[in-house]
Order: sequence, then structure tokens, then C-alpha cells
Amino acid sequence: MNIKHVVLLRVEYRVGRLESYEVLKKLFWMSRVGELILSEVEIVVVDRNTVSGVRSIKLSNSSILMKDRVVLSESNTQIPIHRIVEIKIGGESLWRKKQSA
Repeated sequence: MNIKHVVLLRVEYRVGRLESYEVLKKLFWMSRVGELILSEVEIVVVDRNTVSGVRSIKLSNSSILMKDRVVLSESNTQIPIHRIVEIKIGGESLWRKKQSA
């Protein structure tokens, strides 16, 4: 991934312009034009069935982004966008859901 794009995404997020869908939309677009491999992207989601309450899931190049969910084609798993709490690239946090006051 081009470092310029990572910095741009971080700056836009920090000034409060981007939500998880917009970040994912940019990442999926970057994968379509060859600037990013989706398998480098990891999302952290709320999962009530785990002890920690969250679960990390790696995307793949066959993952599909819809307006309200991410579909993992291999397992036909659907992840609602509102359950995403963090987006990472190469283990480094790119976006994190803001804590409510």
C-alpha cells in the first residue's frame, strides 16, 4: 500500500470525516486499482461469543463490501458494518471506532 494513502486516510479519520464504511470503501477501491491487497486488511468486530468480546478477521481479495455489511465469500459470512470497531493494515491500526461518552 502506498504510504501516502495511509497518511491521507489517517488524517481524514482524525478530523472526524470518515466512518468505517468510508474507510472500507476506499480500501476496496484501492484494491481494485492495484494499490492494495485486501488480504493485508484486518477488521476487528464485536463478537459476543468470545471471552474478549471482539474477534479479528482477515479480509480476502474475494470479499465484498455492501452498504450495510462485508461479505466474506469463502465462508459466506456476513459482518454488519456497525459491529466493526477497528480496521488494521499489516497489524497497524488505521481506523478505530470512537468511544461514546
